[in-house]
Amino acid sequence: MSAPQKLKIYRYIFSLLALLLVSSTCFCQQASNEKKHTKKEAKKRPKKKVEPQPLLRAVTLQVDLGGLATSSWTSTGISSGEASVDVNLRNKWFPVWEFGYASVNHTADGGGQFIGSGIFNRIGFNANLIKTGDNKKIVQSIFYAGLRFGWSSFSYNLNNISISDDYWSTNYSFNEKNIRTTAKWGEIVTGIRVNILKNISLGWSGRLKIGLNTGKSEYTPWYVPGYGITDGSGWGFTYTVGYTIPIK
Repeated sequence: MSAPQKLKIYRYIFSLLALLLVSSTCFCQQASNEKKHTKKEAKKRPKKKVEPQPLLRAVTLQVDLGGLATSSWTSTGISSGEASVDVNLRNKWFPVWEFGYASVNHTADGGGQFIGSGIFNRIGFNANLIKTGDNKKIVQSIFYAGLRFGWSSFSYNLNNISISDDYWSTNYSFNEKNIRTTAKWGEIVTGIRVNILKNISLGWSGRLKIGLNTGKSEYTPWYVPGYGITDGSGWGFTYTVGYTIPIK
């Protein structure tokens, strides 16, 4: 191969290499520009905002059917009725106020009679134990646990209360009229509420009543409105029907 031919070949190879180098540089520069442009667009693109859940979601009014049923089916002489109102805060917390009235006319086996009546209140909260994923939906079916502080103002009469004196081997009876007192106690509550129709629900709760204090009363009352029989188990139950008023 002659020298001129070799020179042409060298020039051709050099030109091809130079073309490849220029093309590669341009491609890298274009790719870098596209990457920067994509990053700028990603920065400019607004992030999807999660809408905060409103604080006040609903108000629920409930009536306890358990007290009415107990008054009709038992022979203790107790008549009781109560209602409640609670507020739904972010589908999680439910501050609640329970209130009612009770009366009793009970005669014991020994002939002693306890007659009394009064109002009662309980305040506290329920915490929904079921996690909710949709912030737009107002929760009406819940499984909850909560606490209550209860108090009652009432009066009662004691009739034909018999007392035995072992020393003198005698028995005598006495009456006490219009004894006025107050009582306070606490409750640990758990329950469920299930929506059965639009804004209408049925509920059940069990509650352990603790720490009863009847003040400085000389005679411990047999029954305290809102608490129950003072020497009982301390357990109470409610069966409610409720109506929910959606707010937001």
